[in-house]
Amino acid sequence: MKKRGLTIVILVILTVIIGVIVVDFLSNRPDRRGDNPYALEVDQYKEVDPELISYKETRKFDLGLLIATDITYFDHKLYVSGNSSMVVLPLDGSPADMLEIIPGATCLEVDDRNIFIGTRNHVAKYDHSGELLQEWTALDERTVITNLAVKEDHVYVADAGNRRIVIFNREGEITGEFEGKAETEAGHGFIIPSANFDLVVNGYGELWVVNPAKHALENYSDDGRLRGYWQNSSMEIDGFLGCCNPARITTLADGSFVTSEKGLVRIKIHDQSGKLVSVVAPPALFDNGRSANDETKAPAVCADEKDVIYALDFETDMIRVFEPIETE
Repeated sequence: MKKRGLTIVILVILTVIIGVIVVDFLSNRPDRRGDNPYALEVDQYKEVDPELISYKETRKFDLGLLIATDITYFDHKLYVSGNSSMVVLPLDGSPADMLEIIPGATCLEVDDRNIFIGTRNHVAKYDHSGELLQEWTALDERTVITNLAVKEDHVYVADAGNRRIVIFNREGEITGEFEGKAETEAGHGFIIPSANFDLVVNGYGELWVVNPAKHALENYSDDGRLRGYWQNSSMEIDGFLGCCNPARITTLADGSFVTSEKGLVRIKIHDQSGKLVSVVAPPALFDNGRSANDETKAPAVCADEKDVIYALDFETDMIRVFEPIETE
């Protein structure tokens, strides 16, 4: 009799538990949930004061079926990588060249000696005629190469998978690596929640690396010692919001930064200390009928000697050209 009573009690308890689970499941179905009071609403930040906008869009280049992955500028030409081909687009109106490259290109960088193509886990070196000179040894299986930068004999490879910068010489030999750590409180290491990890060498030969989750740009010596940084986590136009921004950067002739953000897509200019200078392209130019809460890739950006900015719009497969607005 006692055993029977105990069994009934256990069954009642199990029934209650199952009932709670079912009610909780039904109430948490996506079509039954209430609004999330903590959801990040960014639509209100789409509007930009027209007085802040210093550029205008003047041209577009349709890339057709290339399915572009990155863009860079060198010597009056734009270089655009695709999965297994690269377009070289002279800006003097000459016909574009299409060059075959290794499959799986994620990024590229060009200087006066070579074209470097990054794939998920290794780098290939070409000459300017498109001849493959070297394929460097692949890094480990966790490697996710997102961007490249070149300074003289140093080739800097951003590896988002291992949260590090790997330093090669021009022959593909590893000469060092760093993870953004330092002995001071400023050194917090690279925090990279997603494959958005950019770097650039400016016209003064300074290496700058984005620490995306910190909304920071960090300056490093050639061998990876932290020299300084600035950061701005803010919902306002002068800062960066969301995860992993700025996702893309380049620099202008005076060392100012051009920053490109994902999610709420916008392109801005910050001076070397991080202060907002102006807006190149407000979110409205990248709307395409999408909500600002939708995940939209940041356009890759580069600039020429006249500070004309070229934005690779991944949503439309176009290069969008922004030129400074002339002031009287």
